[in-house]
Amino acid sequence: MEDTYTNDALVQFLYHEMSAVEAIEMAHAIEADEYLLSEFRSMQRAKSHLARVLFQPSSVSVNNILRYSAGTALEAGSHS
Repeated sequence: MEDTYTNDALVQFLYHEMSAVEAIEMAHAIEADEYLLSEFRSMQRAKSHLARVLFQPSSVSVNNILRYSAGTALEAGSHS
C-alpha cells in the first residue's frame, strides 16, 4: 500500500500536479531517500520516452458526443 501511495505521489510530483507545499516535501523526501531518488529518476527516464503527441478528436466524434449529450439532457428534463 505504501509503495502505491509513494508511486502515485512521485507521478504527481513528476507532472507538477501537487501543491507547492507537497512538492517541497516530496523534493526533500527524494533528496533524503536513495530508493525514492532511484524511482523518481526511473520515472523521469520513462517520461522522456513517451511520445509527445497531441491528440485531437475528429469533428465527427465531437459532434456525436455533443448530440448524445444534448439528447440525454432533454431526456433528463422531460422526467422532471
